[in-house]
Amino acid sequence: MKATIPASAKLIKFAKKLISDKKYRDSSNMFICESHKVINNLLSQGFKLVNLLVTNESRFLNNFKNNSLTRTINNQTLRSISSLKNSDGTIAIFEKKNNKFEIKKDGKYIVLNKIQNPGNLGTIIRTACAFNVDGIIITNDSVDLYHPETIRNTMGYIGIIPIAIYHNYFDAISLLQKSKIKVYATALNDKAVNVNKVKLSKSIAVVFGNEGNGLNHKEIRVCDESIFIDTNPKVESLNVAIAAGIILSKIN
Repeated sequence: MKATIPASAKLIKFAKKLISDKKYRDSSNMFICESHKVINNLLSQGFKLVNLLVTNESRFLNNFKNNSLTRTINNQTLRSISSLKNSDGTIAIFEKKNNKFEIKKDGKYIVLNKIQNPGNLGTIIRTACAFNVDGIIITNDSVDLYHPETIRNTMGYIGIIPIAIYHNYFDAISLLQKSKIKVYATALNDKAVNVNKVKLSKSIAVVFGNEGNGLNHKEIRVCDESIFIDTNPKVESLNVAIAAGIILSKIN
């Protein structure tokens, strides 16, 4: 078994910038993630590993010791990089991967518009994978797909479903409709229909809006229909990731 090589100061600095800086993730076309389970999931989906940082104390060191890209760090360095309170001592740098996004005639899609919380975004993506969604469209004014917390909440399943980033929400909706996909806005308005009374099966897309403001009037109007989840009237609204889970289970 090879002796592992300590990480260089340059590599450690690079890892810190990937954690904190979206522009740096964009310009380098790389992202960072933590946890051996997430790392292994990304590897299994064909993401290209660039570097792997593992502490000498990590119980997963032997799993990666023979990988030529592995570099060791101490616990102090780990704490300076990691965004986790309880890290398992593994951090990986991957290249981003371009997913081929094609709209299928009978496909099931979701559109995520202005989602701001990386945890919510990651949870929705993971849920969409579980419920066999065919593709996800994320508007450019949403939180970064490659934010470390987003990746962590997907559990590394960002390579299972094609994901497209659109600069313009209205262009995305128009593209779906031109492809004969019926688009449902999630909204509470006079025309919204209880989701339990709508047949959500094939050739559909469901749009989820910002956590605090939802979808605005113009964003709702360009959709074909509005749907809502019937809940206790004393509860103002559901968390967007919870709402997505309920609706996606019906689509499935």
